[in-house]
Amino acid sequence: MPELRRCDEALGRVEALSALRPPYHVIVSGTTARHRSELLVAHQTQALQPPGSFFSLSPEVHCASPELVLLQMAEYATDLELLLLVDELCGHYGIQPRASRGLVKRSDPLTNTKRILDYLDRASTPRGASKLRRAVGRARERSGSPRESKTVHRLEFSPRLGGYGLEVVALNDPVLVERADATLATSRERIRKPDIMLLAPADAPEGSIPFRGCALDYQGGYHRDEIQAGRDTNRRNELLACGVKPYEIEKEHYDDPDYLDWLVSHIRRDLGLEELRLRPGALEARRARRERLWHDLERIDGLTWTGRSDHLLMEGSRELPREAAT
Repeated sequence: MPELRRCDEALGRVEALSALRPPYHVIVSGTTARHRSELLVAHQTQALQPPGSFFSLSPEVHCASPELVLLQMAEYATDLELLLLVDELCGHYGIQPRASRGLVKRSDPLTNTKRILDYLDRASTPRGASKLRRAVGRARERSGSPRESKTVHRLEFSPRLGGYGLEVVALNDPVLVERADATLATSRERIRKPDIMLLAPADAPEGSIPFRGCALDYQGGYHRDEIQAGRDTNRRNELLACGVKPYEIEKEHYDDPDYLDWLVSHIRRDLGLEELRLRPGALEARRARRERLWHDLERIDGLTWTGRSDHLLMEGSRELPREAAT
């Protein structure tokens, strides 16, 4: 366990870390010289970590890799919190309170699901590995924001867990469309990247469904700009012209369970998907599950990890199975 003075001096010599202030979180390999402090927080781990656990910032300072961070956080986070952390590290955003919008955009994700699983394969059955594997199995790469991640999981989770049971095929993946302004451009085609893409069943007979896909975009403040609004109109028209129906939601729609029910029912109809059949009297239980999932996702801010204590308070609830609450 290093002394606080030594940490201050070592971090002060790394320009990128010079603004950091205690408490510092330090990985230690054993209990020797370990002590409790409000300024130094020790996280015990196995003495030997697999290759790829750290990267060097200076001869004195080594930082945990994204894969090791996830493994360390598996001890503290609930299943949902860990899932959203995987989404963030595999996505195009980072939650940083000092940034102007609380987020920074990344052109390249810090890691991906394959790298995380490869790392776990090299580790020697560490604590939290099975929990992290579960999170990776449900995580989505290339998400553009926390709201995108949460929307995808609400759409994809089974109704038993408070979701809609839809299959999202892509996040921010390229779609080739015909340009709406082709007469003024040198190319007649362009690439669009809808936030969330859902497709009709591959075995559906041609002409039997209204659309071959539905795109769902979350409209954040970025889309309020007048110039961007005009670009969005072109984007919607181009997607419609190639058989993809574009839908958009804002925060008020995301928070309204009735609105989201209505939206999903229309997406199912557009894609030729059957409505889920419910037993008489099951509507209230299903609604309670959806509202509980919304609440559990909204509580996660990516900065504080309080879900475990919340879960202990609500553990006696009979509304949801235990796995949905966590």
